[in-house]
Amino acid sequence: MEKERHQESILVCVHYGPHGQRLIQRGSRLASLLGAPLRVMTVEPARQETYSSEKEKYLSGWRKQTEESGGDFLVRKCGSGQKTADVIADAAKEAGVTQIIIGRASQSFWHEITHGDFVDDLLDRIGAIDLHIVAVQRYPELLEETHEKGFAASLVRENGRYVLAGGYEEDDIHDDDAIKGVFFRELDTDFDSGLFKIVKNGQAEYLKIVQGEWIKK
Repeated sequence: MEKERHQESILVCVHYGPHGQRLIQRGSRLASLLGAPLRVMTVEPARQETYSSEKEKYLSGWRKQTEESGGDFLVRKCGSGQKTADVIADAAKEAGVTQIIIGRASQSFWHEITHGDFVDDLLDRIGAIDLHIVAVQRYPELLEETHEKGFAASLVRENGRYVLAGGYEEDDIHDDDAIKGVFFRELDTDFDSGLFKIVKNGQAEYLKIVQGEWIKK
């Protein structure tokens, strides 16, 4: 009697920001290679998030990208007192998922799932499901796909916060607290919202800028 073939199934977890598109592409390629169904899911936190219009833009783009890849797009809400790991694990088991892909982001709500005990918590809950953690910072080309061409800029401290200043020459900025870098404005926006790239210890870091201000989360 021929042994029954184990059916693979892929779940990509994204949170709003520029890395989602890259993760979906990664999951789509893996699903195509394995001949597996693809699901893309975002988990909404129990608390109310700000900048909902920005989030909706990302959700719309992800849904379209997922459907064009032949997958299903899911939105799950994290209940009060519920952990993100519980939501992901429950959705994965319900759908018979065999492989989960998450991104290693540096800021935002999604930050909590790549630090502390999250990975251990998720592994405890998903059992035999494989977990892939993608270091999205290794893909700087995603900026060209989701943002305008970058330009030299600086973040200047004003009243306890950092705001975006225009381009600079080497000696233009004399404020010791100023942060120099490259600003990438999001596509299709009239606001100074996007990513501010700095380099620390030889590693690129991306700071979230919303309407001209560095949002620390």
